[in-house]
Amino acid sequence: DKKRMPSLFPLLQLFLGFVLLAQIVFFRETEEERGVSSFVESCRVCEQALANDVVWGENSWSLELDNQAKCKFPFLEAKKAVDDVRERFRQLSNRRKDILFIGNSVSRRQLYAVAHILGGEKARVNPIANNETLQERYGIQRVFDSKLKYHNAFEVEVNLESGEMGEQSSCLPDSIENIAEEILKEKNAMRCSKPQLKMDQPGVVRLAFLYVGSGSKAHKAVLKAFDAWIEGAKSRKGGYVLDTYNMIVIQVGLGSSVLQLDRDDGYGGILQRVKELVSLREDLRVIFSGIHHHFINANHDDFEYQEKLREFLDKSLWPSVRKIKGTQILDTTRSTIEGVRSGVLEHERGSSWHFMDKGRIFLASLLVNHLLRSCV
Repeated sequence: DKKRMPSLFPLLQLFLGFVLLAQIVFFRETEEERGVSSFVESCRVCEQALANDVVWGENSWSLELDNQAKCKFPFLEAKKAVDDVRERFRQLSNRRKDILFIGNSVSRRQLYAVAHILGGEKARVNPIANNETLQERYGIQRVFDSKLKYHNAFEVEVNLESGEMGEQSSCLPDSIENIAEEILKEKNAMRCSKPQLKMDQPGVVRLAFLYVGSGSKAHKAVLKAFDAWIEGAKSRKGGYVLDTYNMIVIQVGLGSSVLQLDRDDGYGGILQRVKELVSLREDLRVIFSGIHHHFINANHDDFEYQEKLREFLDKSLWPSVRKIKGTQILDTTRSTIEGVRSGVLEHERGSSWHFMDKGRIFLASLLVNHLLRSCV
């Protein structure tokens, strides 16, 4: 009878083999997850450093040295940082160094401030710098800005070798003066009628701007724009303005009346569209940037409003953004509030939102540091 009994040894070997294989797979996945978790945690630390650890001096700013070294930030206002920034932009993937800004005049001015940092001594100078009449009205400013196509969609090229910025270019019909109004009527208003600037050019950074206005209408325009890009991504035909950009910076704070997640025309709808477009375009990264210091009451700080704003960002919007793959946060609220209180940052005369040169360079520095951290 013993001779007739089948040996259980091969079955035991097979079973132990499965157990061993399962352990190998489990531990491999665990290590991978730990690697991803460690990277995300490192990015979160640097994200928080930009938001909370800026140190304001008498007439300048800096970052705590430990965080500056850990995050490899070229967080310097001095000219010697320009060459470092340019070189590191060259090393970025072509699909990462081109940036699309969505917002109003605040975003447009941030675009030109980034061009200013990349341009160094060759950066284009604001016409205000050579016009005493304009200086009396707006104050002395050198960082470039332009009213040309300022309510439209356009893109410019910055040469990383020379630092020079090219002229504005748009694929939209010349008849369009306010793209935000046109988008609200029909998303097909974003259809290109002319070629867009070439992407993936070595040694060149493309910077683009999509004007969406302010208030609740601005959020609706953002929704319409994403609907157009989603449609283009699904059809794989493209053809919509600025649809070749894989790095998008969305201005937070376009309208205080829609600081809610549960409204269709609020951030809930925007986050839903972002999630869908990221699922269709895996290379896409979206940065939610804001809300920097601004006055809402005759050039006096409303501290109660600021507290409510912080509560909305920290408890509602930022946690919701972090749940979406491919999204990042550039929180500028605390740092700019402290910058204004220190006297280093000043608003343009007659403007509750626009900063003078130091404020614009500071905001652009935050974004550049965020990009060069390679968390996006």
